[in-house]
Amino acid sequence: MDELENRLRGIKLAEPPLGFDPDEVAGTAAKKLRNRRGVVATGVATLAVIAAAVVFVAPGDGPAKVSPAAPTSSALPPQVRPDEHTPLVDLTAQKARNLEHLRKTVMNLLPGATGFEFGEFEQDYYPAEWDVMTASVRYRDASDVERGFNVTLAGVVSTKKMYSDRAACPGGPVVTLPDGKPLRCEVLPQPGGTRVVIMEKGNPGADLKGSTVESVSGRDAIAFLADGTAVTVTDLGALSGPRGPSLNDQQLLRLVLDPELTLR
Repeated sequence: MDELENRLRGIKLAEPPLGFDPDEVAGTAAKKLRNRRGVVATGVATLAVIAAAVVFVAPGDGPAKVSPAAPTSSALPPQVRPDEHTPLVDLTAQKARNLEHLRKTVMNLLPGATGFEFGEFEQDYYPAEWDVMTASVRYRDASDVERGFNVTLAGVVSTKKMYSDRAACPGGPVVTLPDGKPLRCEVLPQPGGTRVVIMEKGNPGADLKGSTVESVSGRDAIAFLADGTAVTVTDLGALSGPRGPSLNDQQLLRLVLDPELTLR
């Protein structure tokens, strides 16, 4: 059986000639198919690019209107300001300069004092928006009593807003000490149109009505300068122990009239 099968496999039947090589035809067909697929893929990609670039216009509508591109970054929201008249002021350089000058001036002004502490100038209300700044001074006097005062420099806008009602001594009922002496309020005119107002402050008396005070605890000195600005020294007096003003008139005037203490 095996021998017969082998003989049958060895028989070659007569076949008419095909006139072409089947292997060559198959290779050529495969190559054409690959080229056709490449052309189709290229055409699809080209159509996609064209479609992305075309702006469709409806008949009769005229040229298409292209919307403006969105901004790369959104605008910052408007800053919150106390009112429209408040200037945006950066006093960084003035703070450092005034603090250095204040240190030297105060230490020369109070030769017997010790334990000085100087707080940095800070802009009041809204940082970097209001043209006003304040620094604190703390020290111990020759009797080792802790005392302090503040120095405030105000620009034109802040002077109008904060000190317009303090440019003169207030009217109305007089506040007195137990001996009947009124608290001092005095306007001291200065050369060049500047005026200084000195006002005493006191501790409330026993009646707590404000019409009398037990003693003078401190005072304010405000220099209204000719250019519309102001310099204020708020004398806090003794911070512990017996109360009383820390600075005399000459010391107050030297500070509020110092031309180096300025916002300029």
